[in-house]
Amino acid sequence: MAIRLAATIVLVCILIVVPVEAAKKQKQDRNVEPGEHERRLMNDLLSKFPYREFARPAINESDALTVAMGMTLQQIMDVDEVNQIITTNIWLTLAWTDATLAWNESDYGGISSIRLPPSMIWTPDILLYNCANENFDSTYHSNVVVRSSGSCEWIPPGIFKSACSIDVTNFPWDDQVCTLKFGSWTYDGGRINLTKLTEEGDISTFKPNGEWHLKGVDVLRNVVYYPCCDDPFIDITFVIKLKRKTLYYAMNLVMPCILISSLMLLVFTLPPDTGEKLSFAVTILLSLTVFMMIFTESLPPTSDASPMLSNYFSAMLLMVAMAVLLTMTILNFHHRNPDTHTMGPTTKKICLDWLPWFLRMSRPGHIFKGPFKKGNLSNQEMEIEMLDQSPGYRRKMAATTGYQNNGRTPLTLHQQGSAGVIGVRYASYHENQDGLMDKTIIGRDNHGIPQSREKMDNVLDELHFMTERFKKIDEDEEVVGDWKYAAMVLDRFGLVFFSIYLIIATIVILNTAPNFRKDVLGMSA
Repeated sequence: MAIRLAATIVLVCILIVVPVEAAKKQKQDRNVEPGEHERRLMNDLLSKFPYREFARPAINESDALTVAMGMTLQQIMDVDEVNQIITTNIWLTLAWTDATLAWNESDYGGISSIRLPPSMIWTPDILLYNCANENFDSTYHSNVVVRSSGSCEWIPPGIFKSACSIDVTNFPWDDQVCTLKFGSWTYDGGRINLTKLTEEGDISTFKPNGEWHLKGVDVLRNVVYYPCCDDPFIDITFVIKLKRKTLYYAMNLVMPCILISSLMLLVFTLPPDTGEKLSFAVTILLSLTVFMMIFTESLPPTSDASPMLSNYFSAMLLMVAMAVLLTMTILNFHHRNPDTHTMGPTTKKICLDWLPWFLRMSRPGHIFKGPFKKGNLSNQEMEIEMLDQSPGYRRKMAATTGYQNNGRTPLTLHQQGSAGVIGVRYASYHENQDGLMDKTIIGRDNHGIPQSREKMDNVLDELHFMTERFKKIDEDEEVVGDWKYAAMVLDRFGLVFFSIYLIIATIVILNTAPNFRKDVLGMSA
């Protein structure tokens, strides 16, 4: 009986004590709220030192606080050649040690790191020196990661617009080097020792750009002494090396320019009688001018350097302008006639002798051995031989057999016997000072025949007039033919000269860019 009573008492005690202990434990758990240790830690850290967001957290005031700086380049958003500004998306990394923010992890529930707003603790006043943005500080003030050892890591992202000197000498086969210079705005090197976090910028998460190829990001630490101060000023400079992708410019600027310039050569294959020779040349000149205007809009207005492509456009414009002038000369030569122009000896020598020989041209019905060879026909002999070879002149001379004997025309045949002609009278024609033809009767007259002499004189005068007329027509045709042949020679000369000019100018000017030699020609710079 006693045993049962004891067991009942123990059971009752257990049923009473266990719920009470559970209630106490539950009450204690309710007193510990979520984040209590972190809030207590923040309160302890931030309440110890007033004005901590303004005071430099150096252990010794005479020592410089070391701040390591790095960057992660995310994207090159734009390179403005006209305004010489580069826009980049960058994550900065700043690391330093703040001894006043250290704690014992076991005292605060094992917390190893916390996040604090940058406005509540001290942060270095790092700014971009060569900033081109209206808002000088373009970073997003993210939280600072603080660890139990007192080390602080701040990664503020930002879109930075910085001034970049654009060198357009080799455009579009050019390399550009843009710098981002960061440094403390108020602290010199005696108070903040700015160091490099890494030797190179982080480009592992870089997003490729459609216009620029990123060659790398170098990190430089510069120590500069100024006359005003004993301590140096330290800055960290990130050097972004870019190489332009030339496919867009080659397909939209270079190739159209070369093709339009090549069309200029077709001007010299058009016959002058088509009437479209000069208008075609002027149209090509206007097309190149429009292309050059579009090209210059994408370049900075600088006089420090002349772009390679601008030099090429200028060379092509010069070629087209010279071709237009030559085309006007060709059309002028082609439509000249003896009534308005006479070909001088120098023009005849150049256009009818030297240039045809140099261009390996031949003229039907004309004999030419070359201007520098011995044994050439004299001008008078050449004219006589060329005149004799003229079919029209031989035909007219055959119809007027009386035009012979060195300009003498037999007028009358007075007597003919067994011994032949007894008396013959001749009429000699020559020009007087007024340009008119005079007739002089020479010869011997034994017996006159008055009734037929006057008629015979009239017939021979008319015959001589027709002969001179035909000769004048042949001479005019010969002069017109010389002018047209000179125009054809200049056409051939323009085709050959400007073809050579186009090839040489294209190779020489484009070959001045090292990247063109490497990318297009496969040659080392």
